[in-house]
Amino acid sequence: MAITESYLYEILDGVSMISAAKEKLAKRMAGEIALSDDPGKTMRKWREIFTVIQTDLAKCLGVSSSVLSDYEGGRRKSPGSTTIKKFVE
Repeated sequence: MAITESYLYEILDGVSMISAAKEKLAKRMAGEIALSDDPGKTMRKWREIFTVIQTDLAKCLGVSSSVLSDYEGGRRKSPGSTTIKKFVE
């Protein structure tokens, strides 16, 4: 099977659509977390939607699982823009 130029453009269009959707979702998540009265609860909501366990997410964020637990439990204030950025990536 020969790969045609039009086929490559179809693939690139699909990749572009996926990238745009990911960016839109990341902005929505970041906005919800940053503007929430309870940012930790909102982080937990998204973590559970994507079925990520707390210890794995904590590693990705560069914090301990107890820090993440404190955010989610409302025992710490807002995680800050750097953590939110890592969260949505």
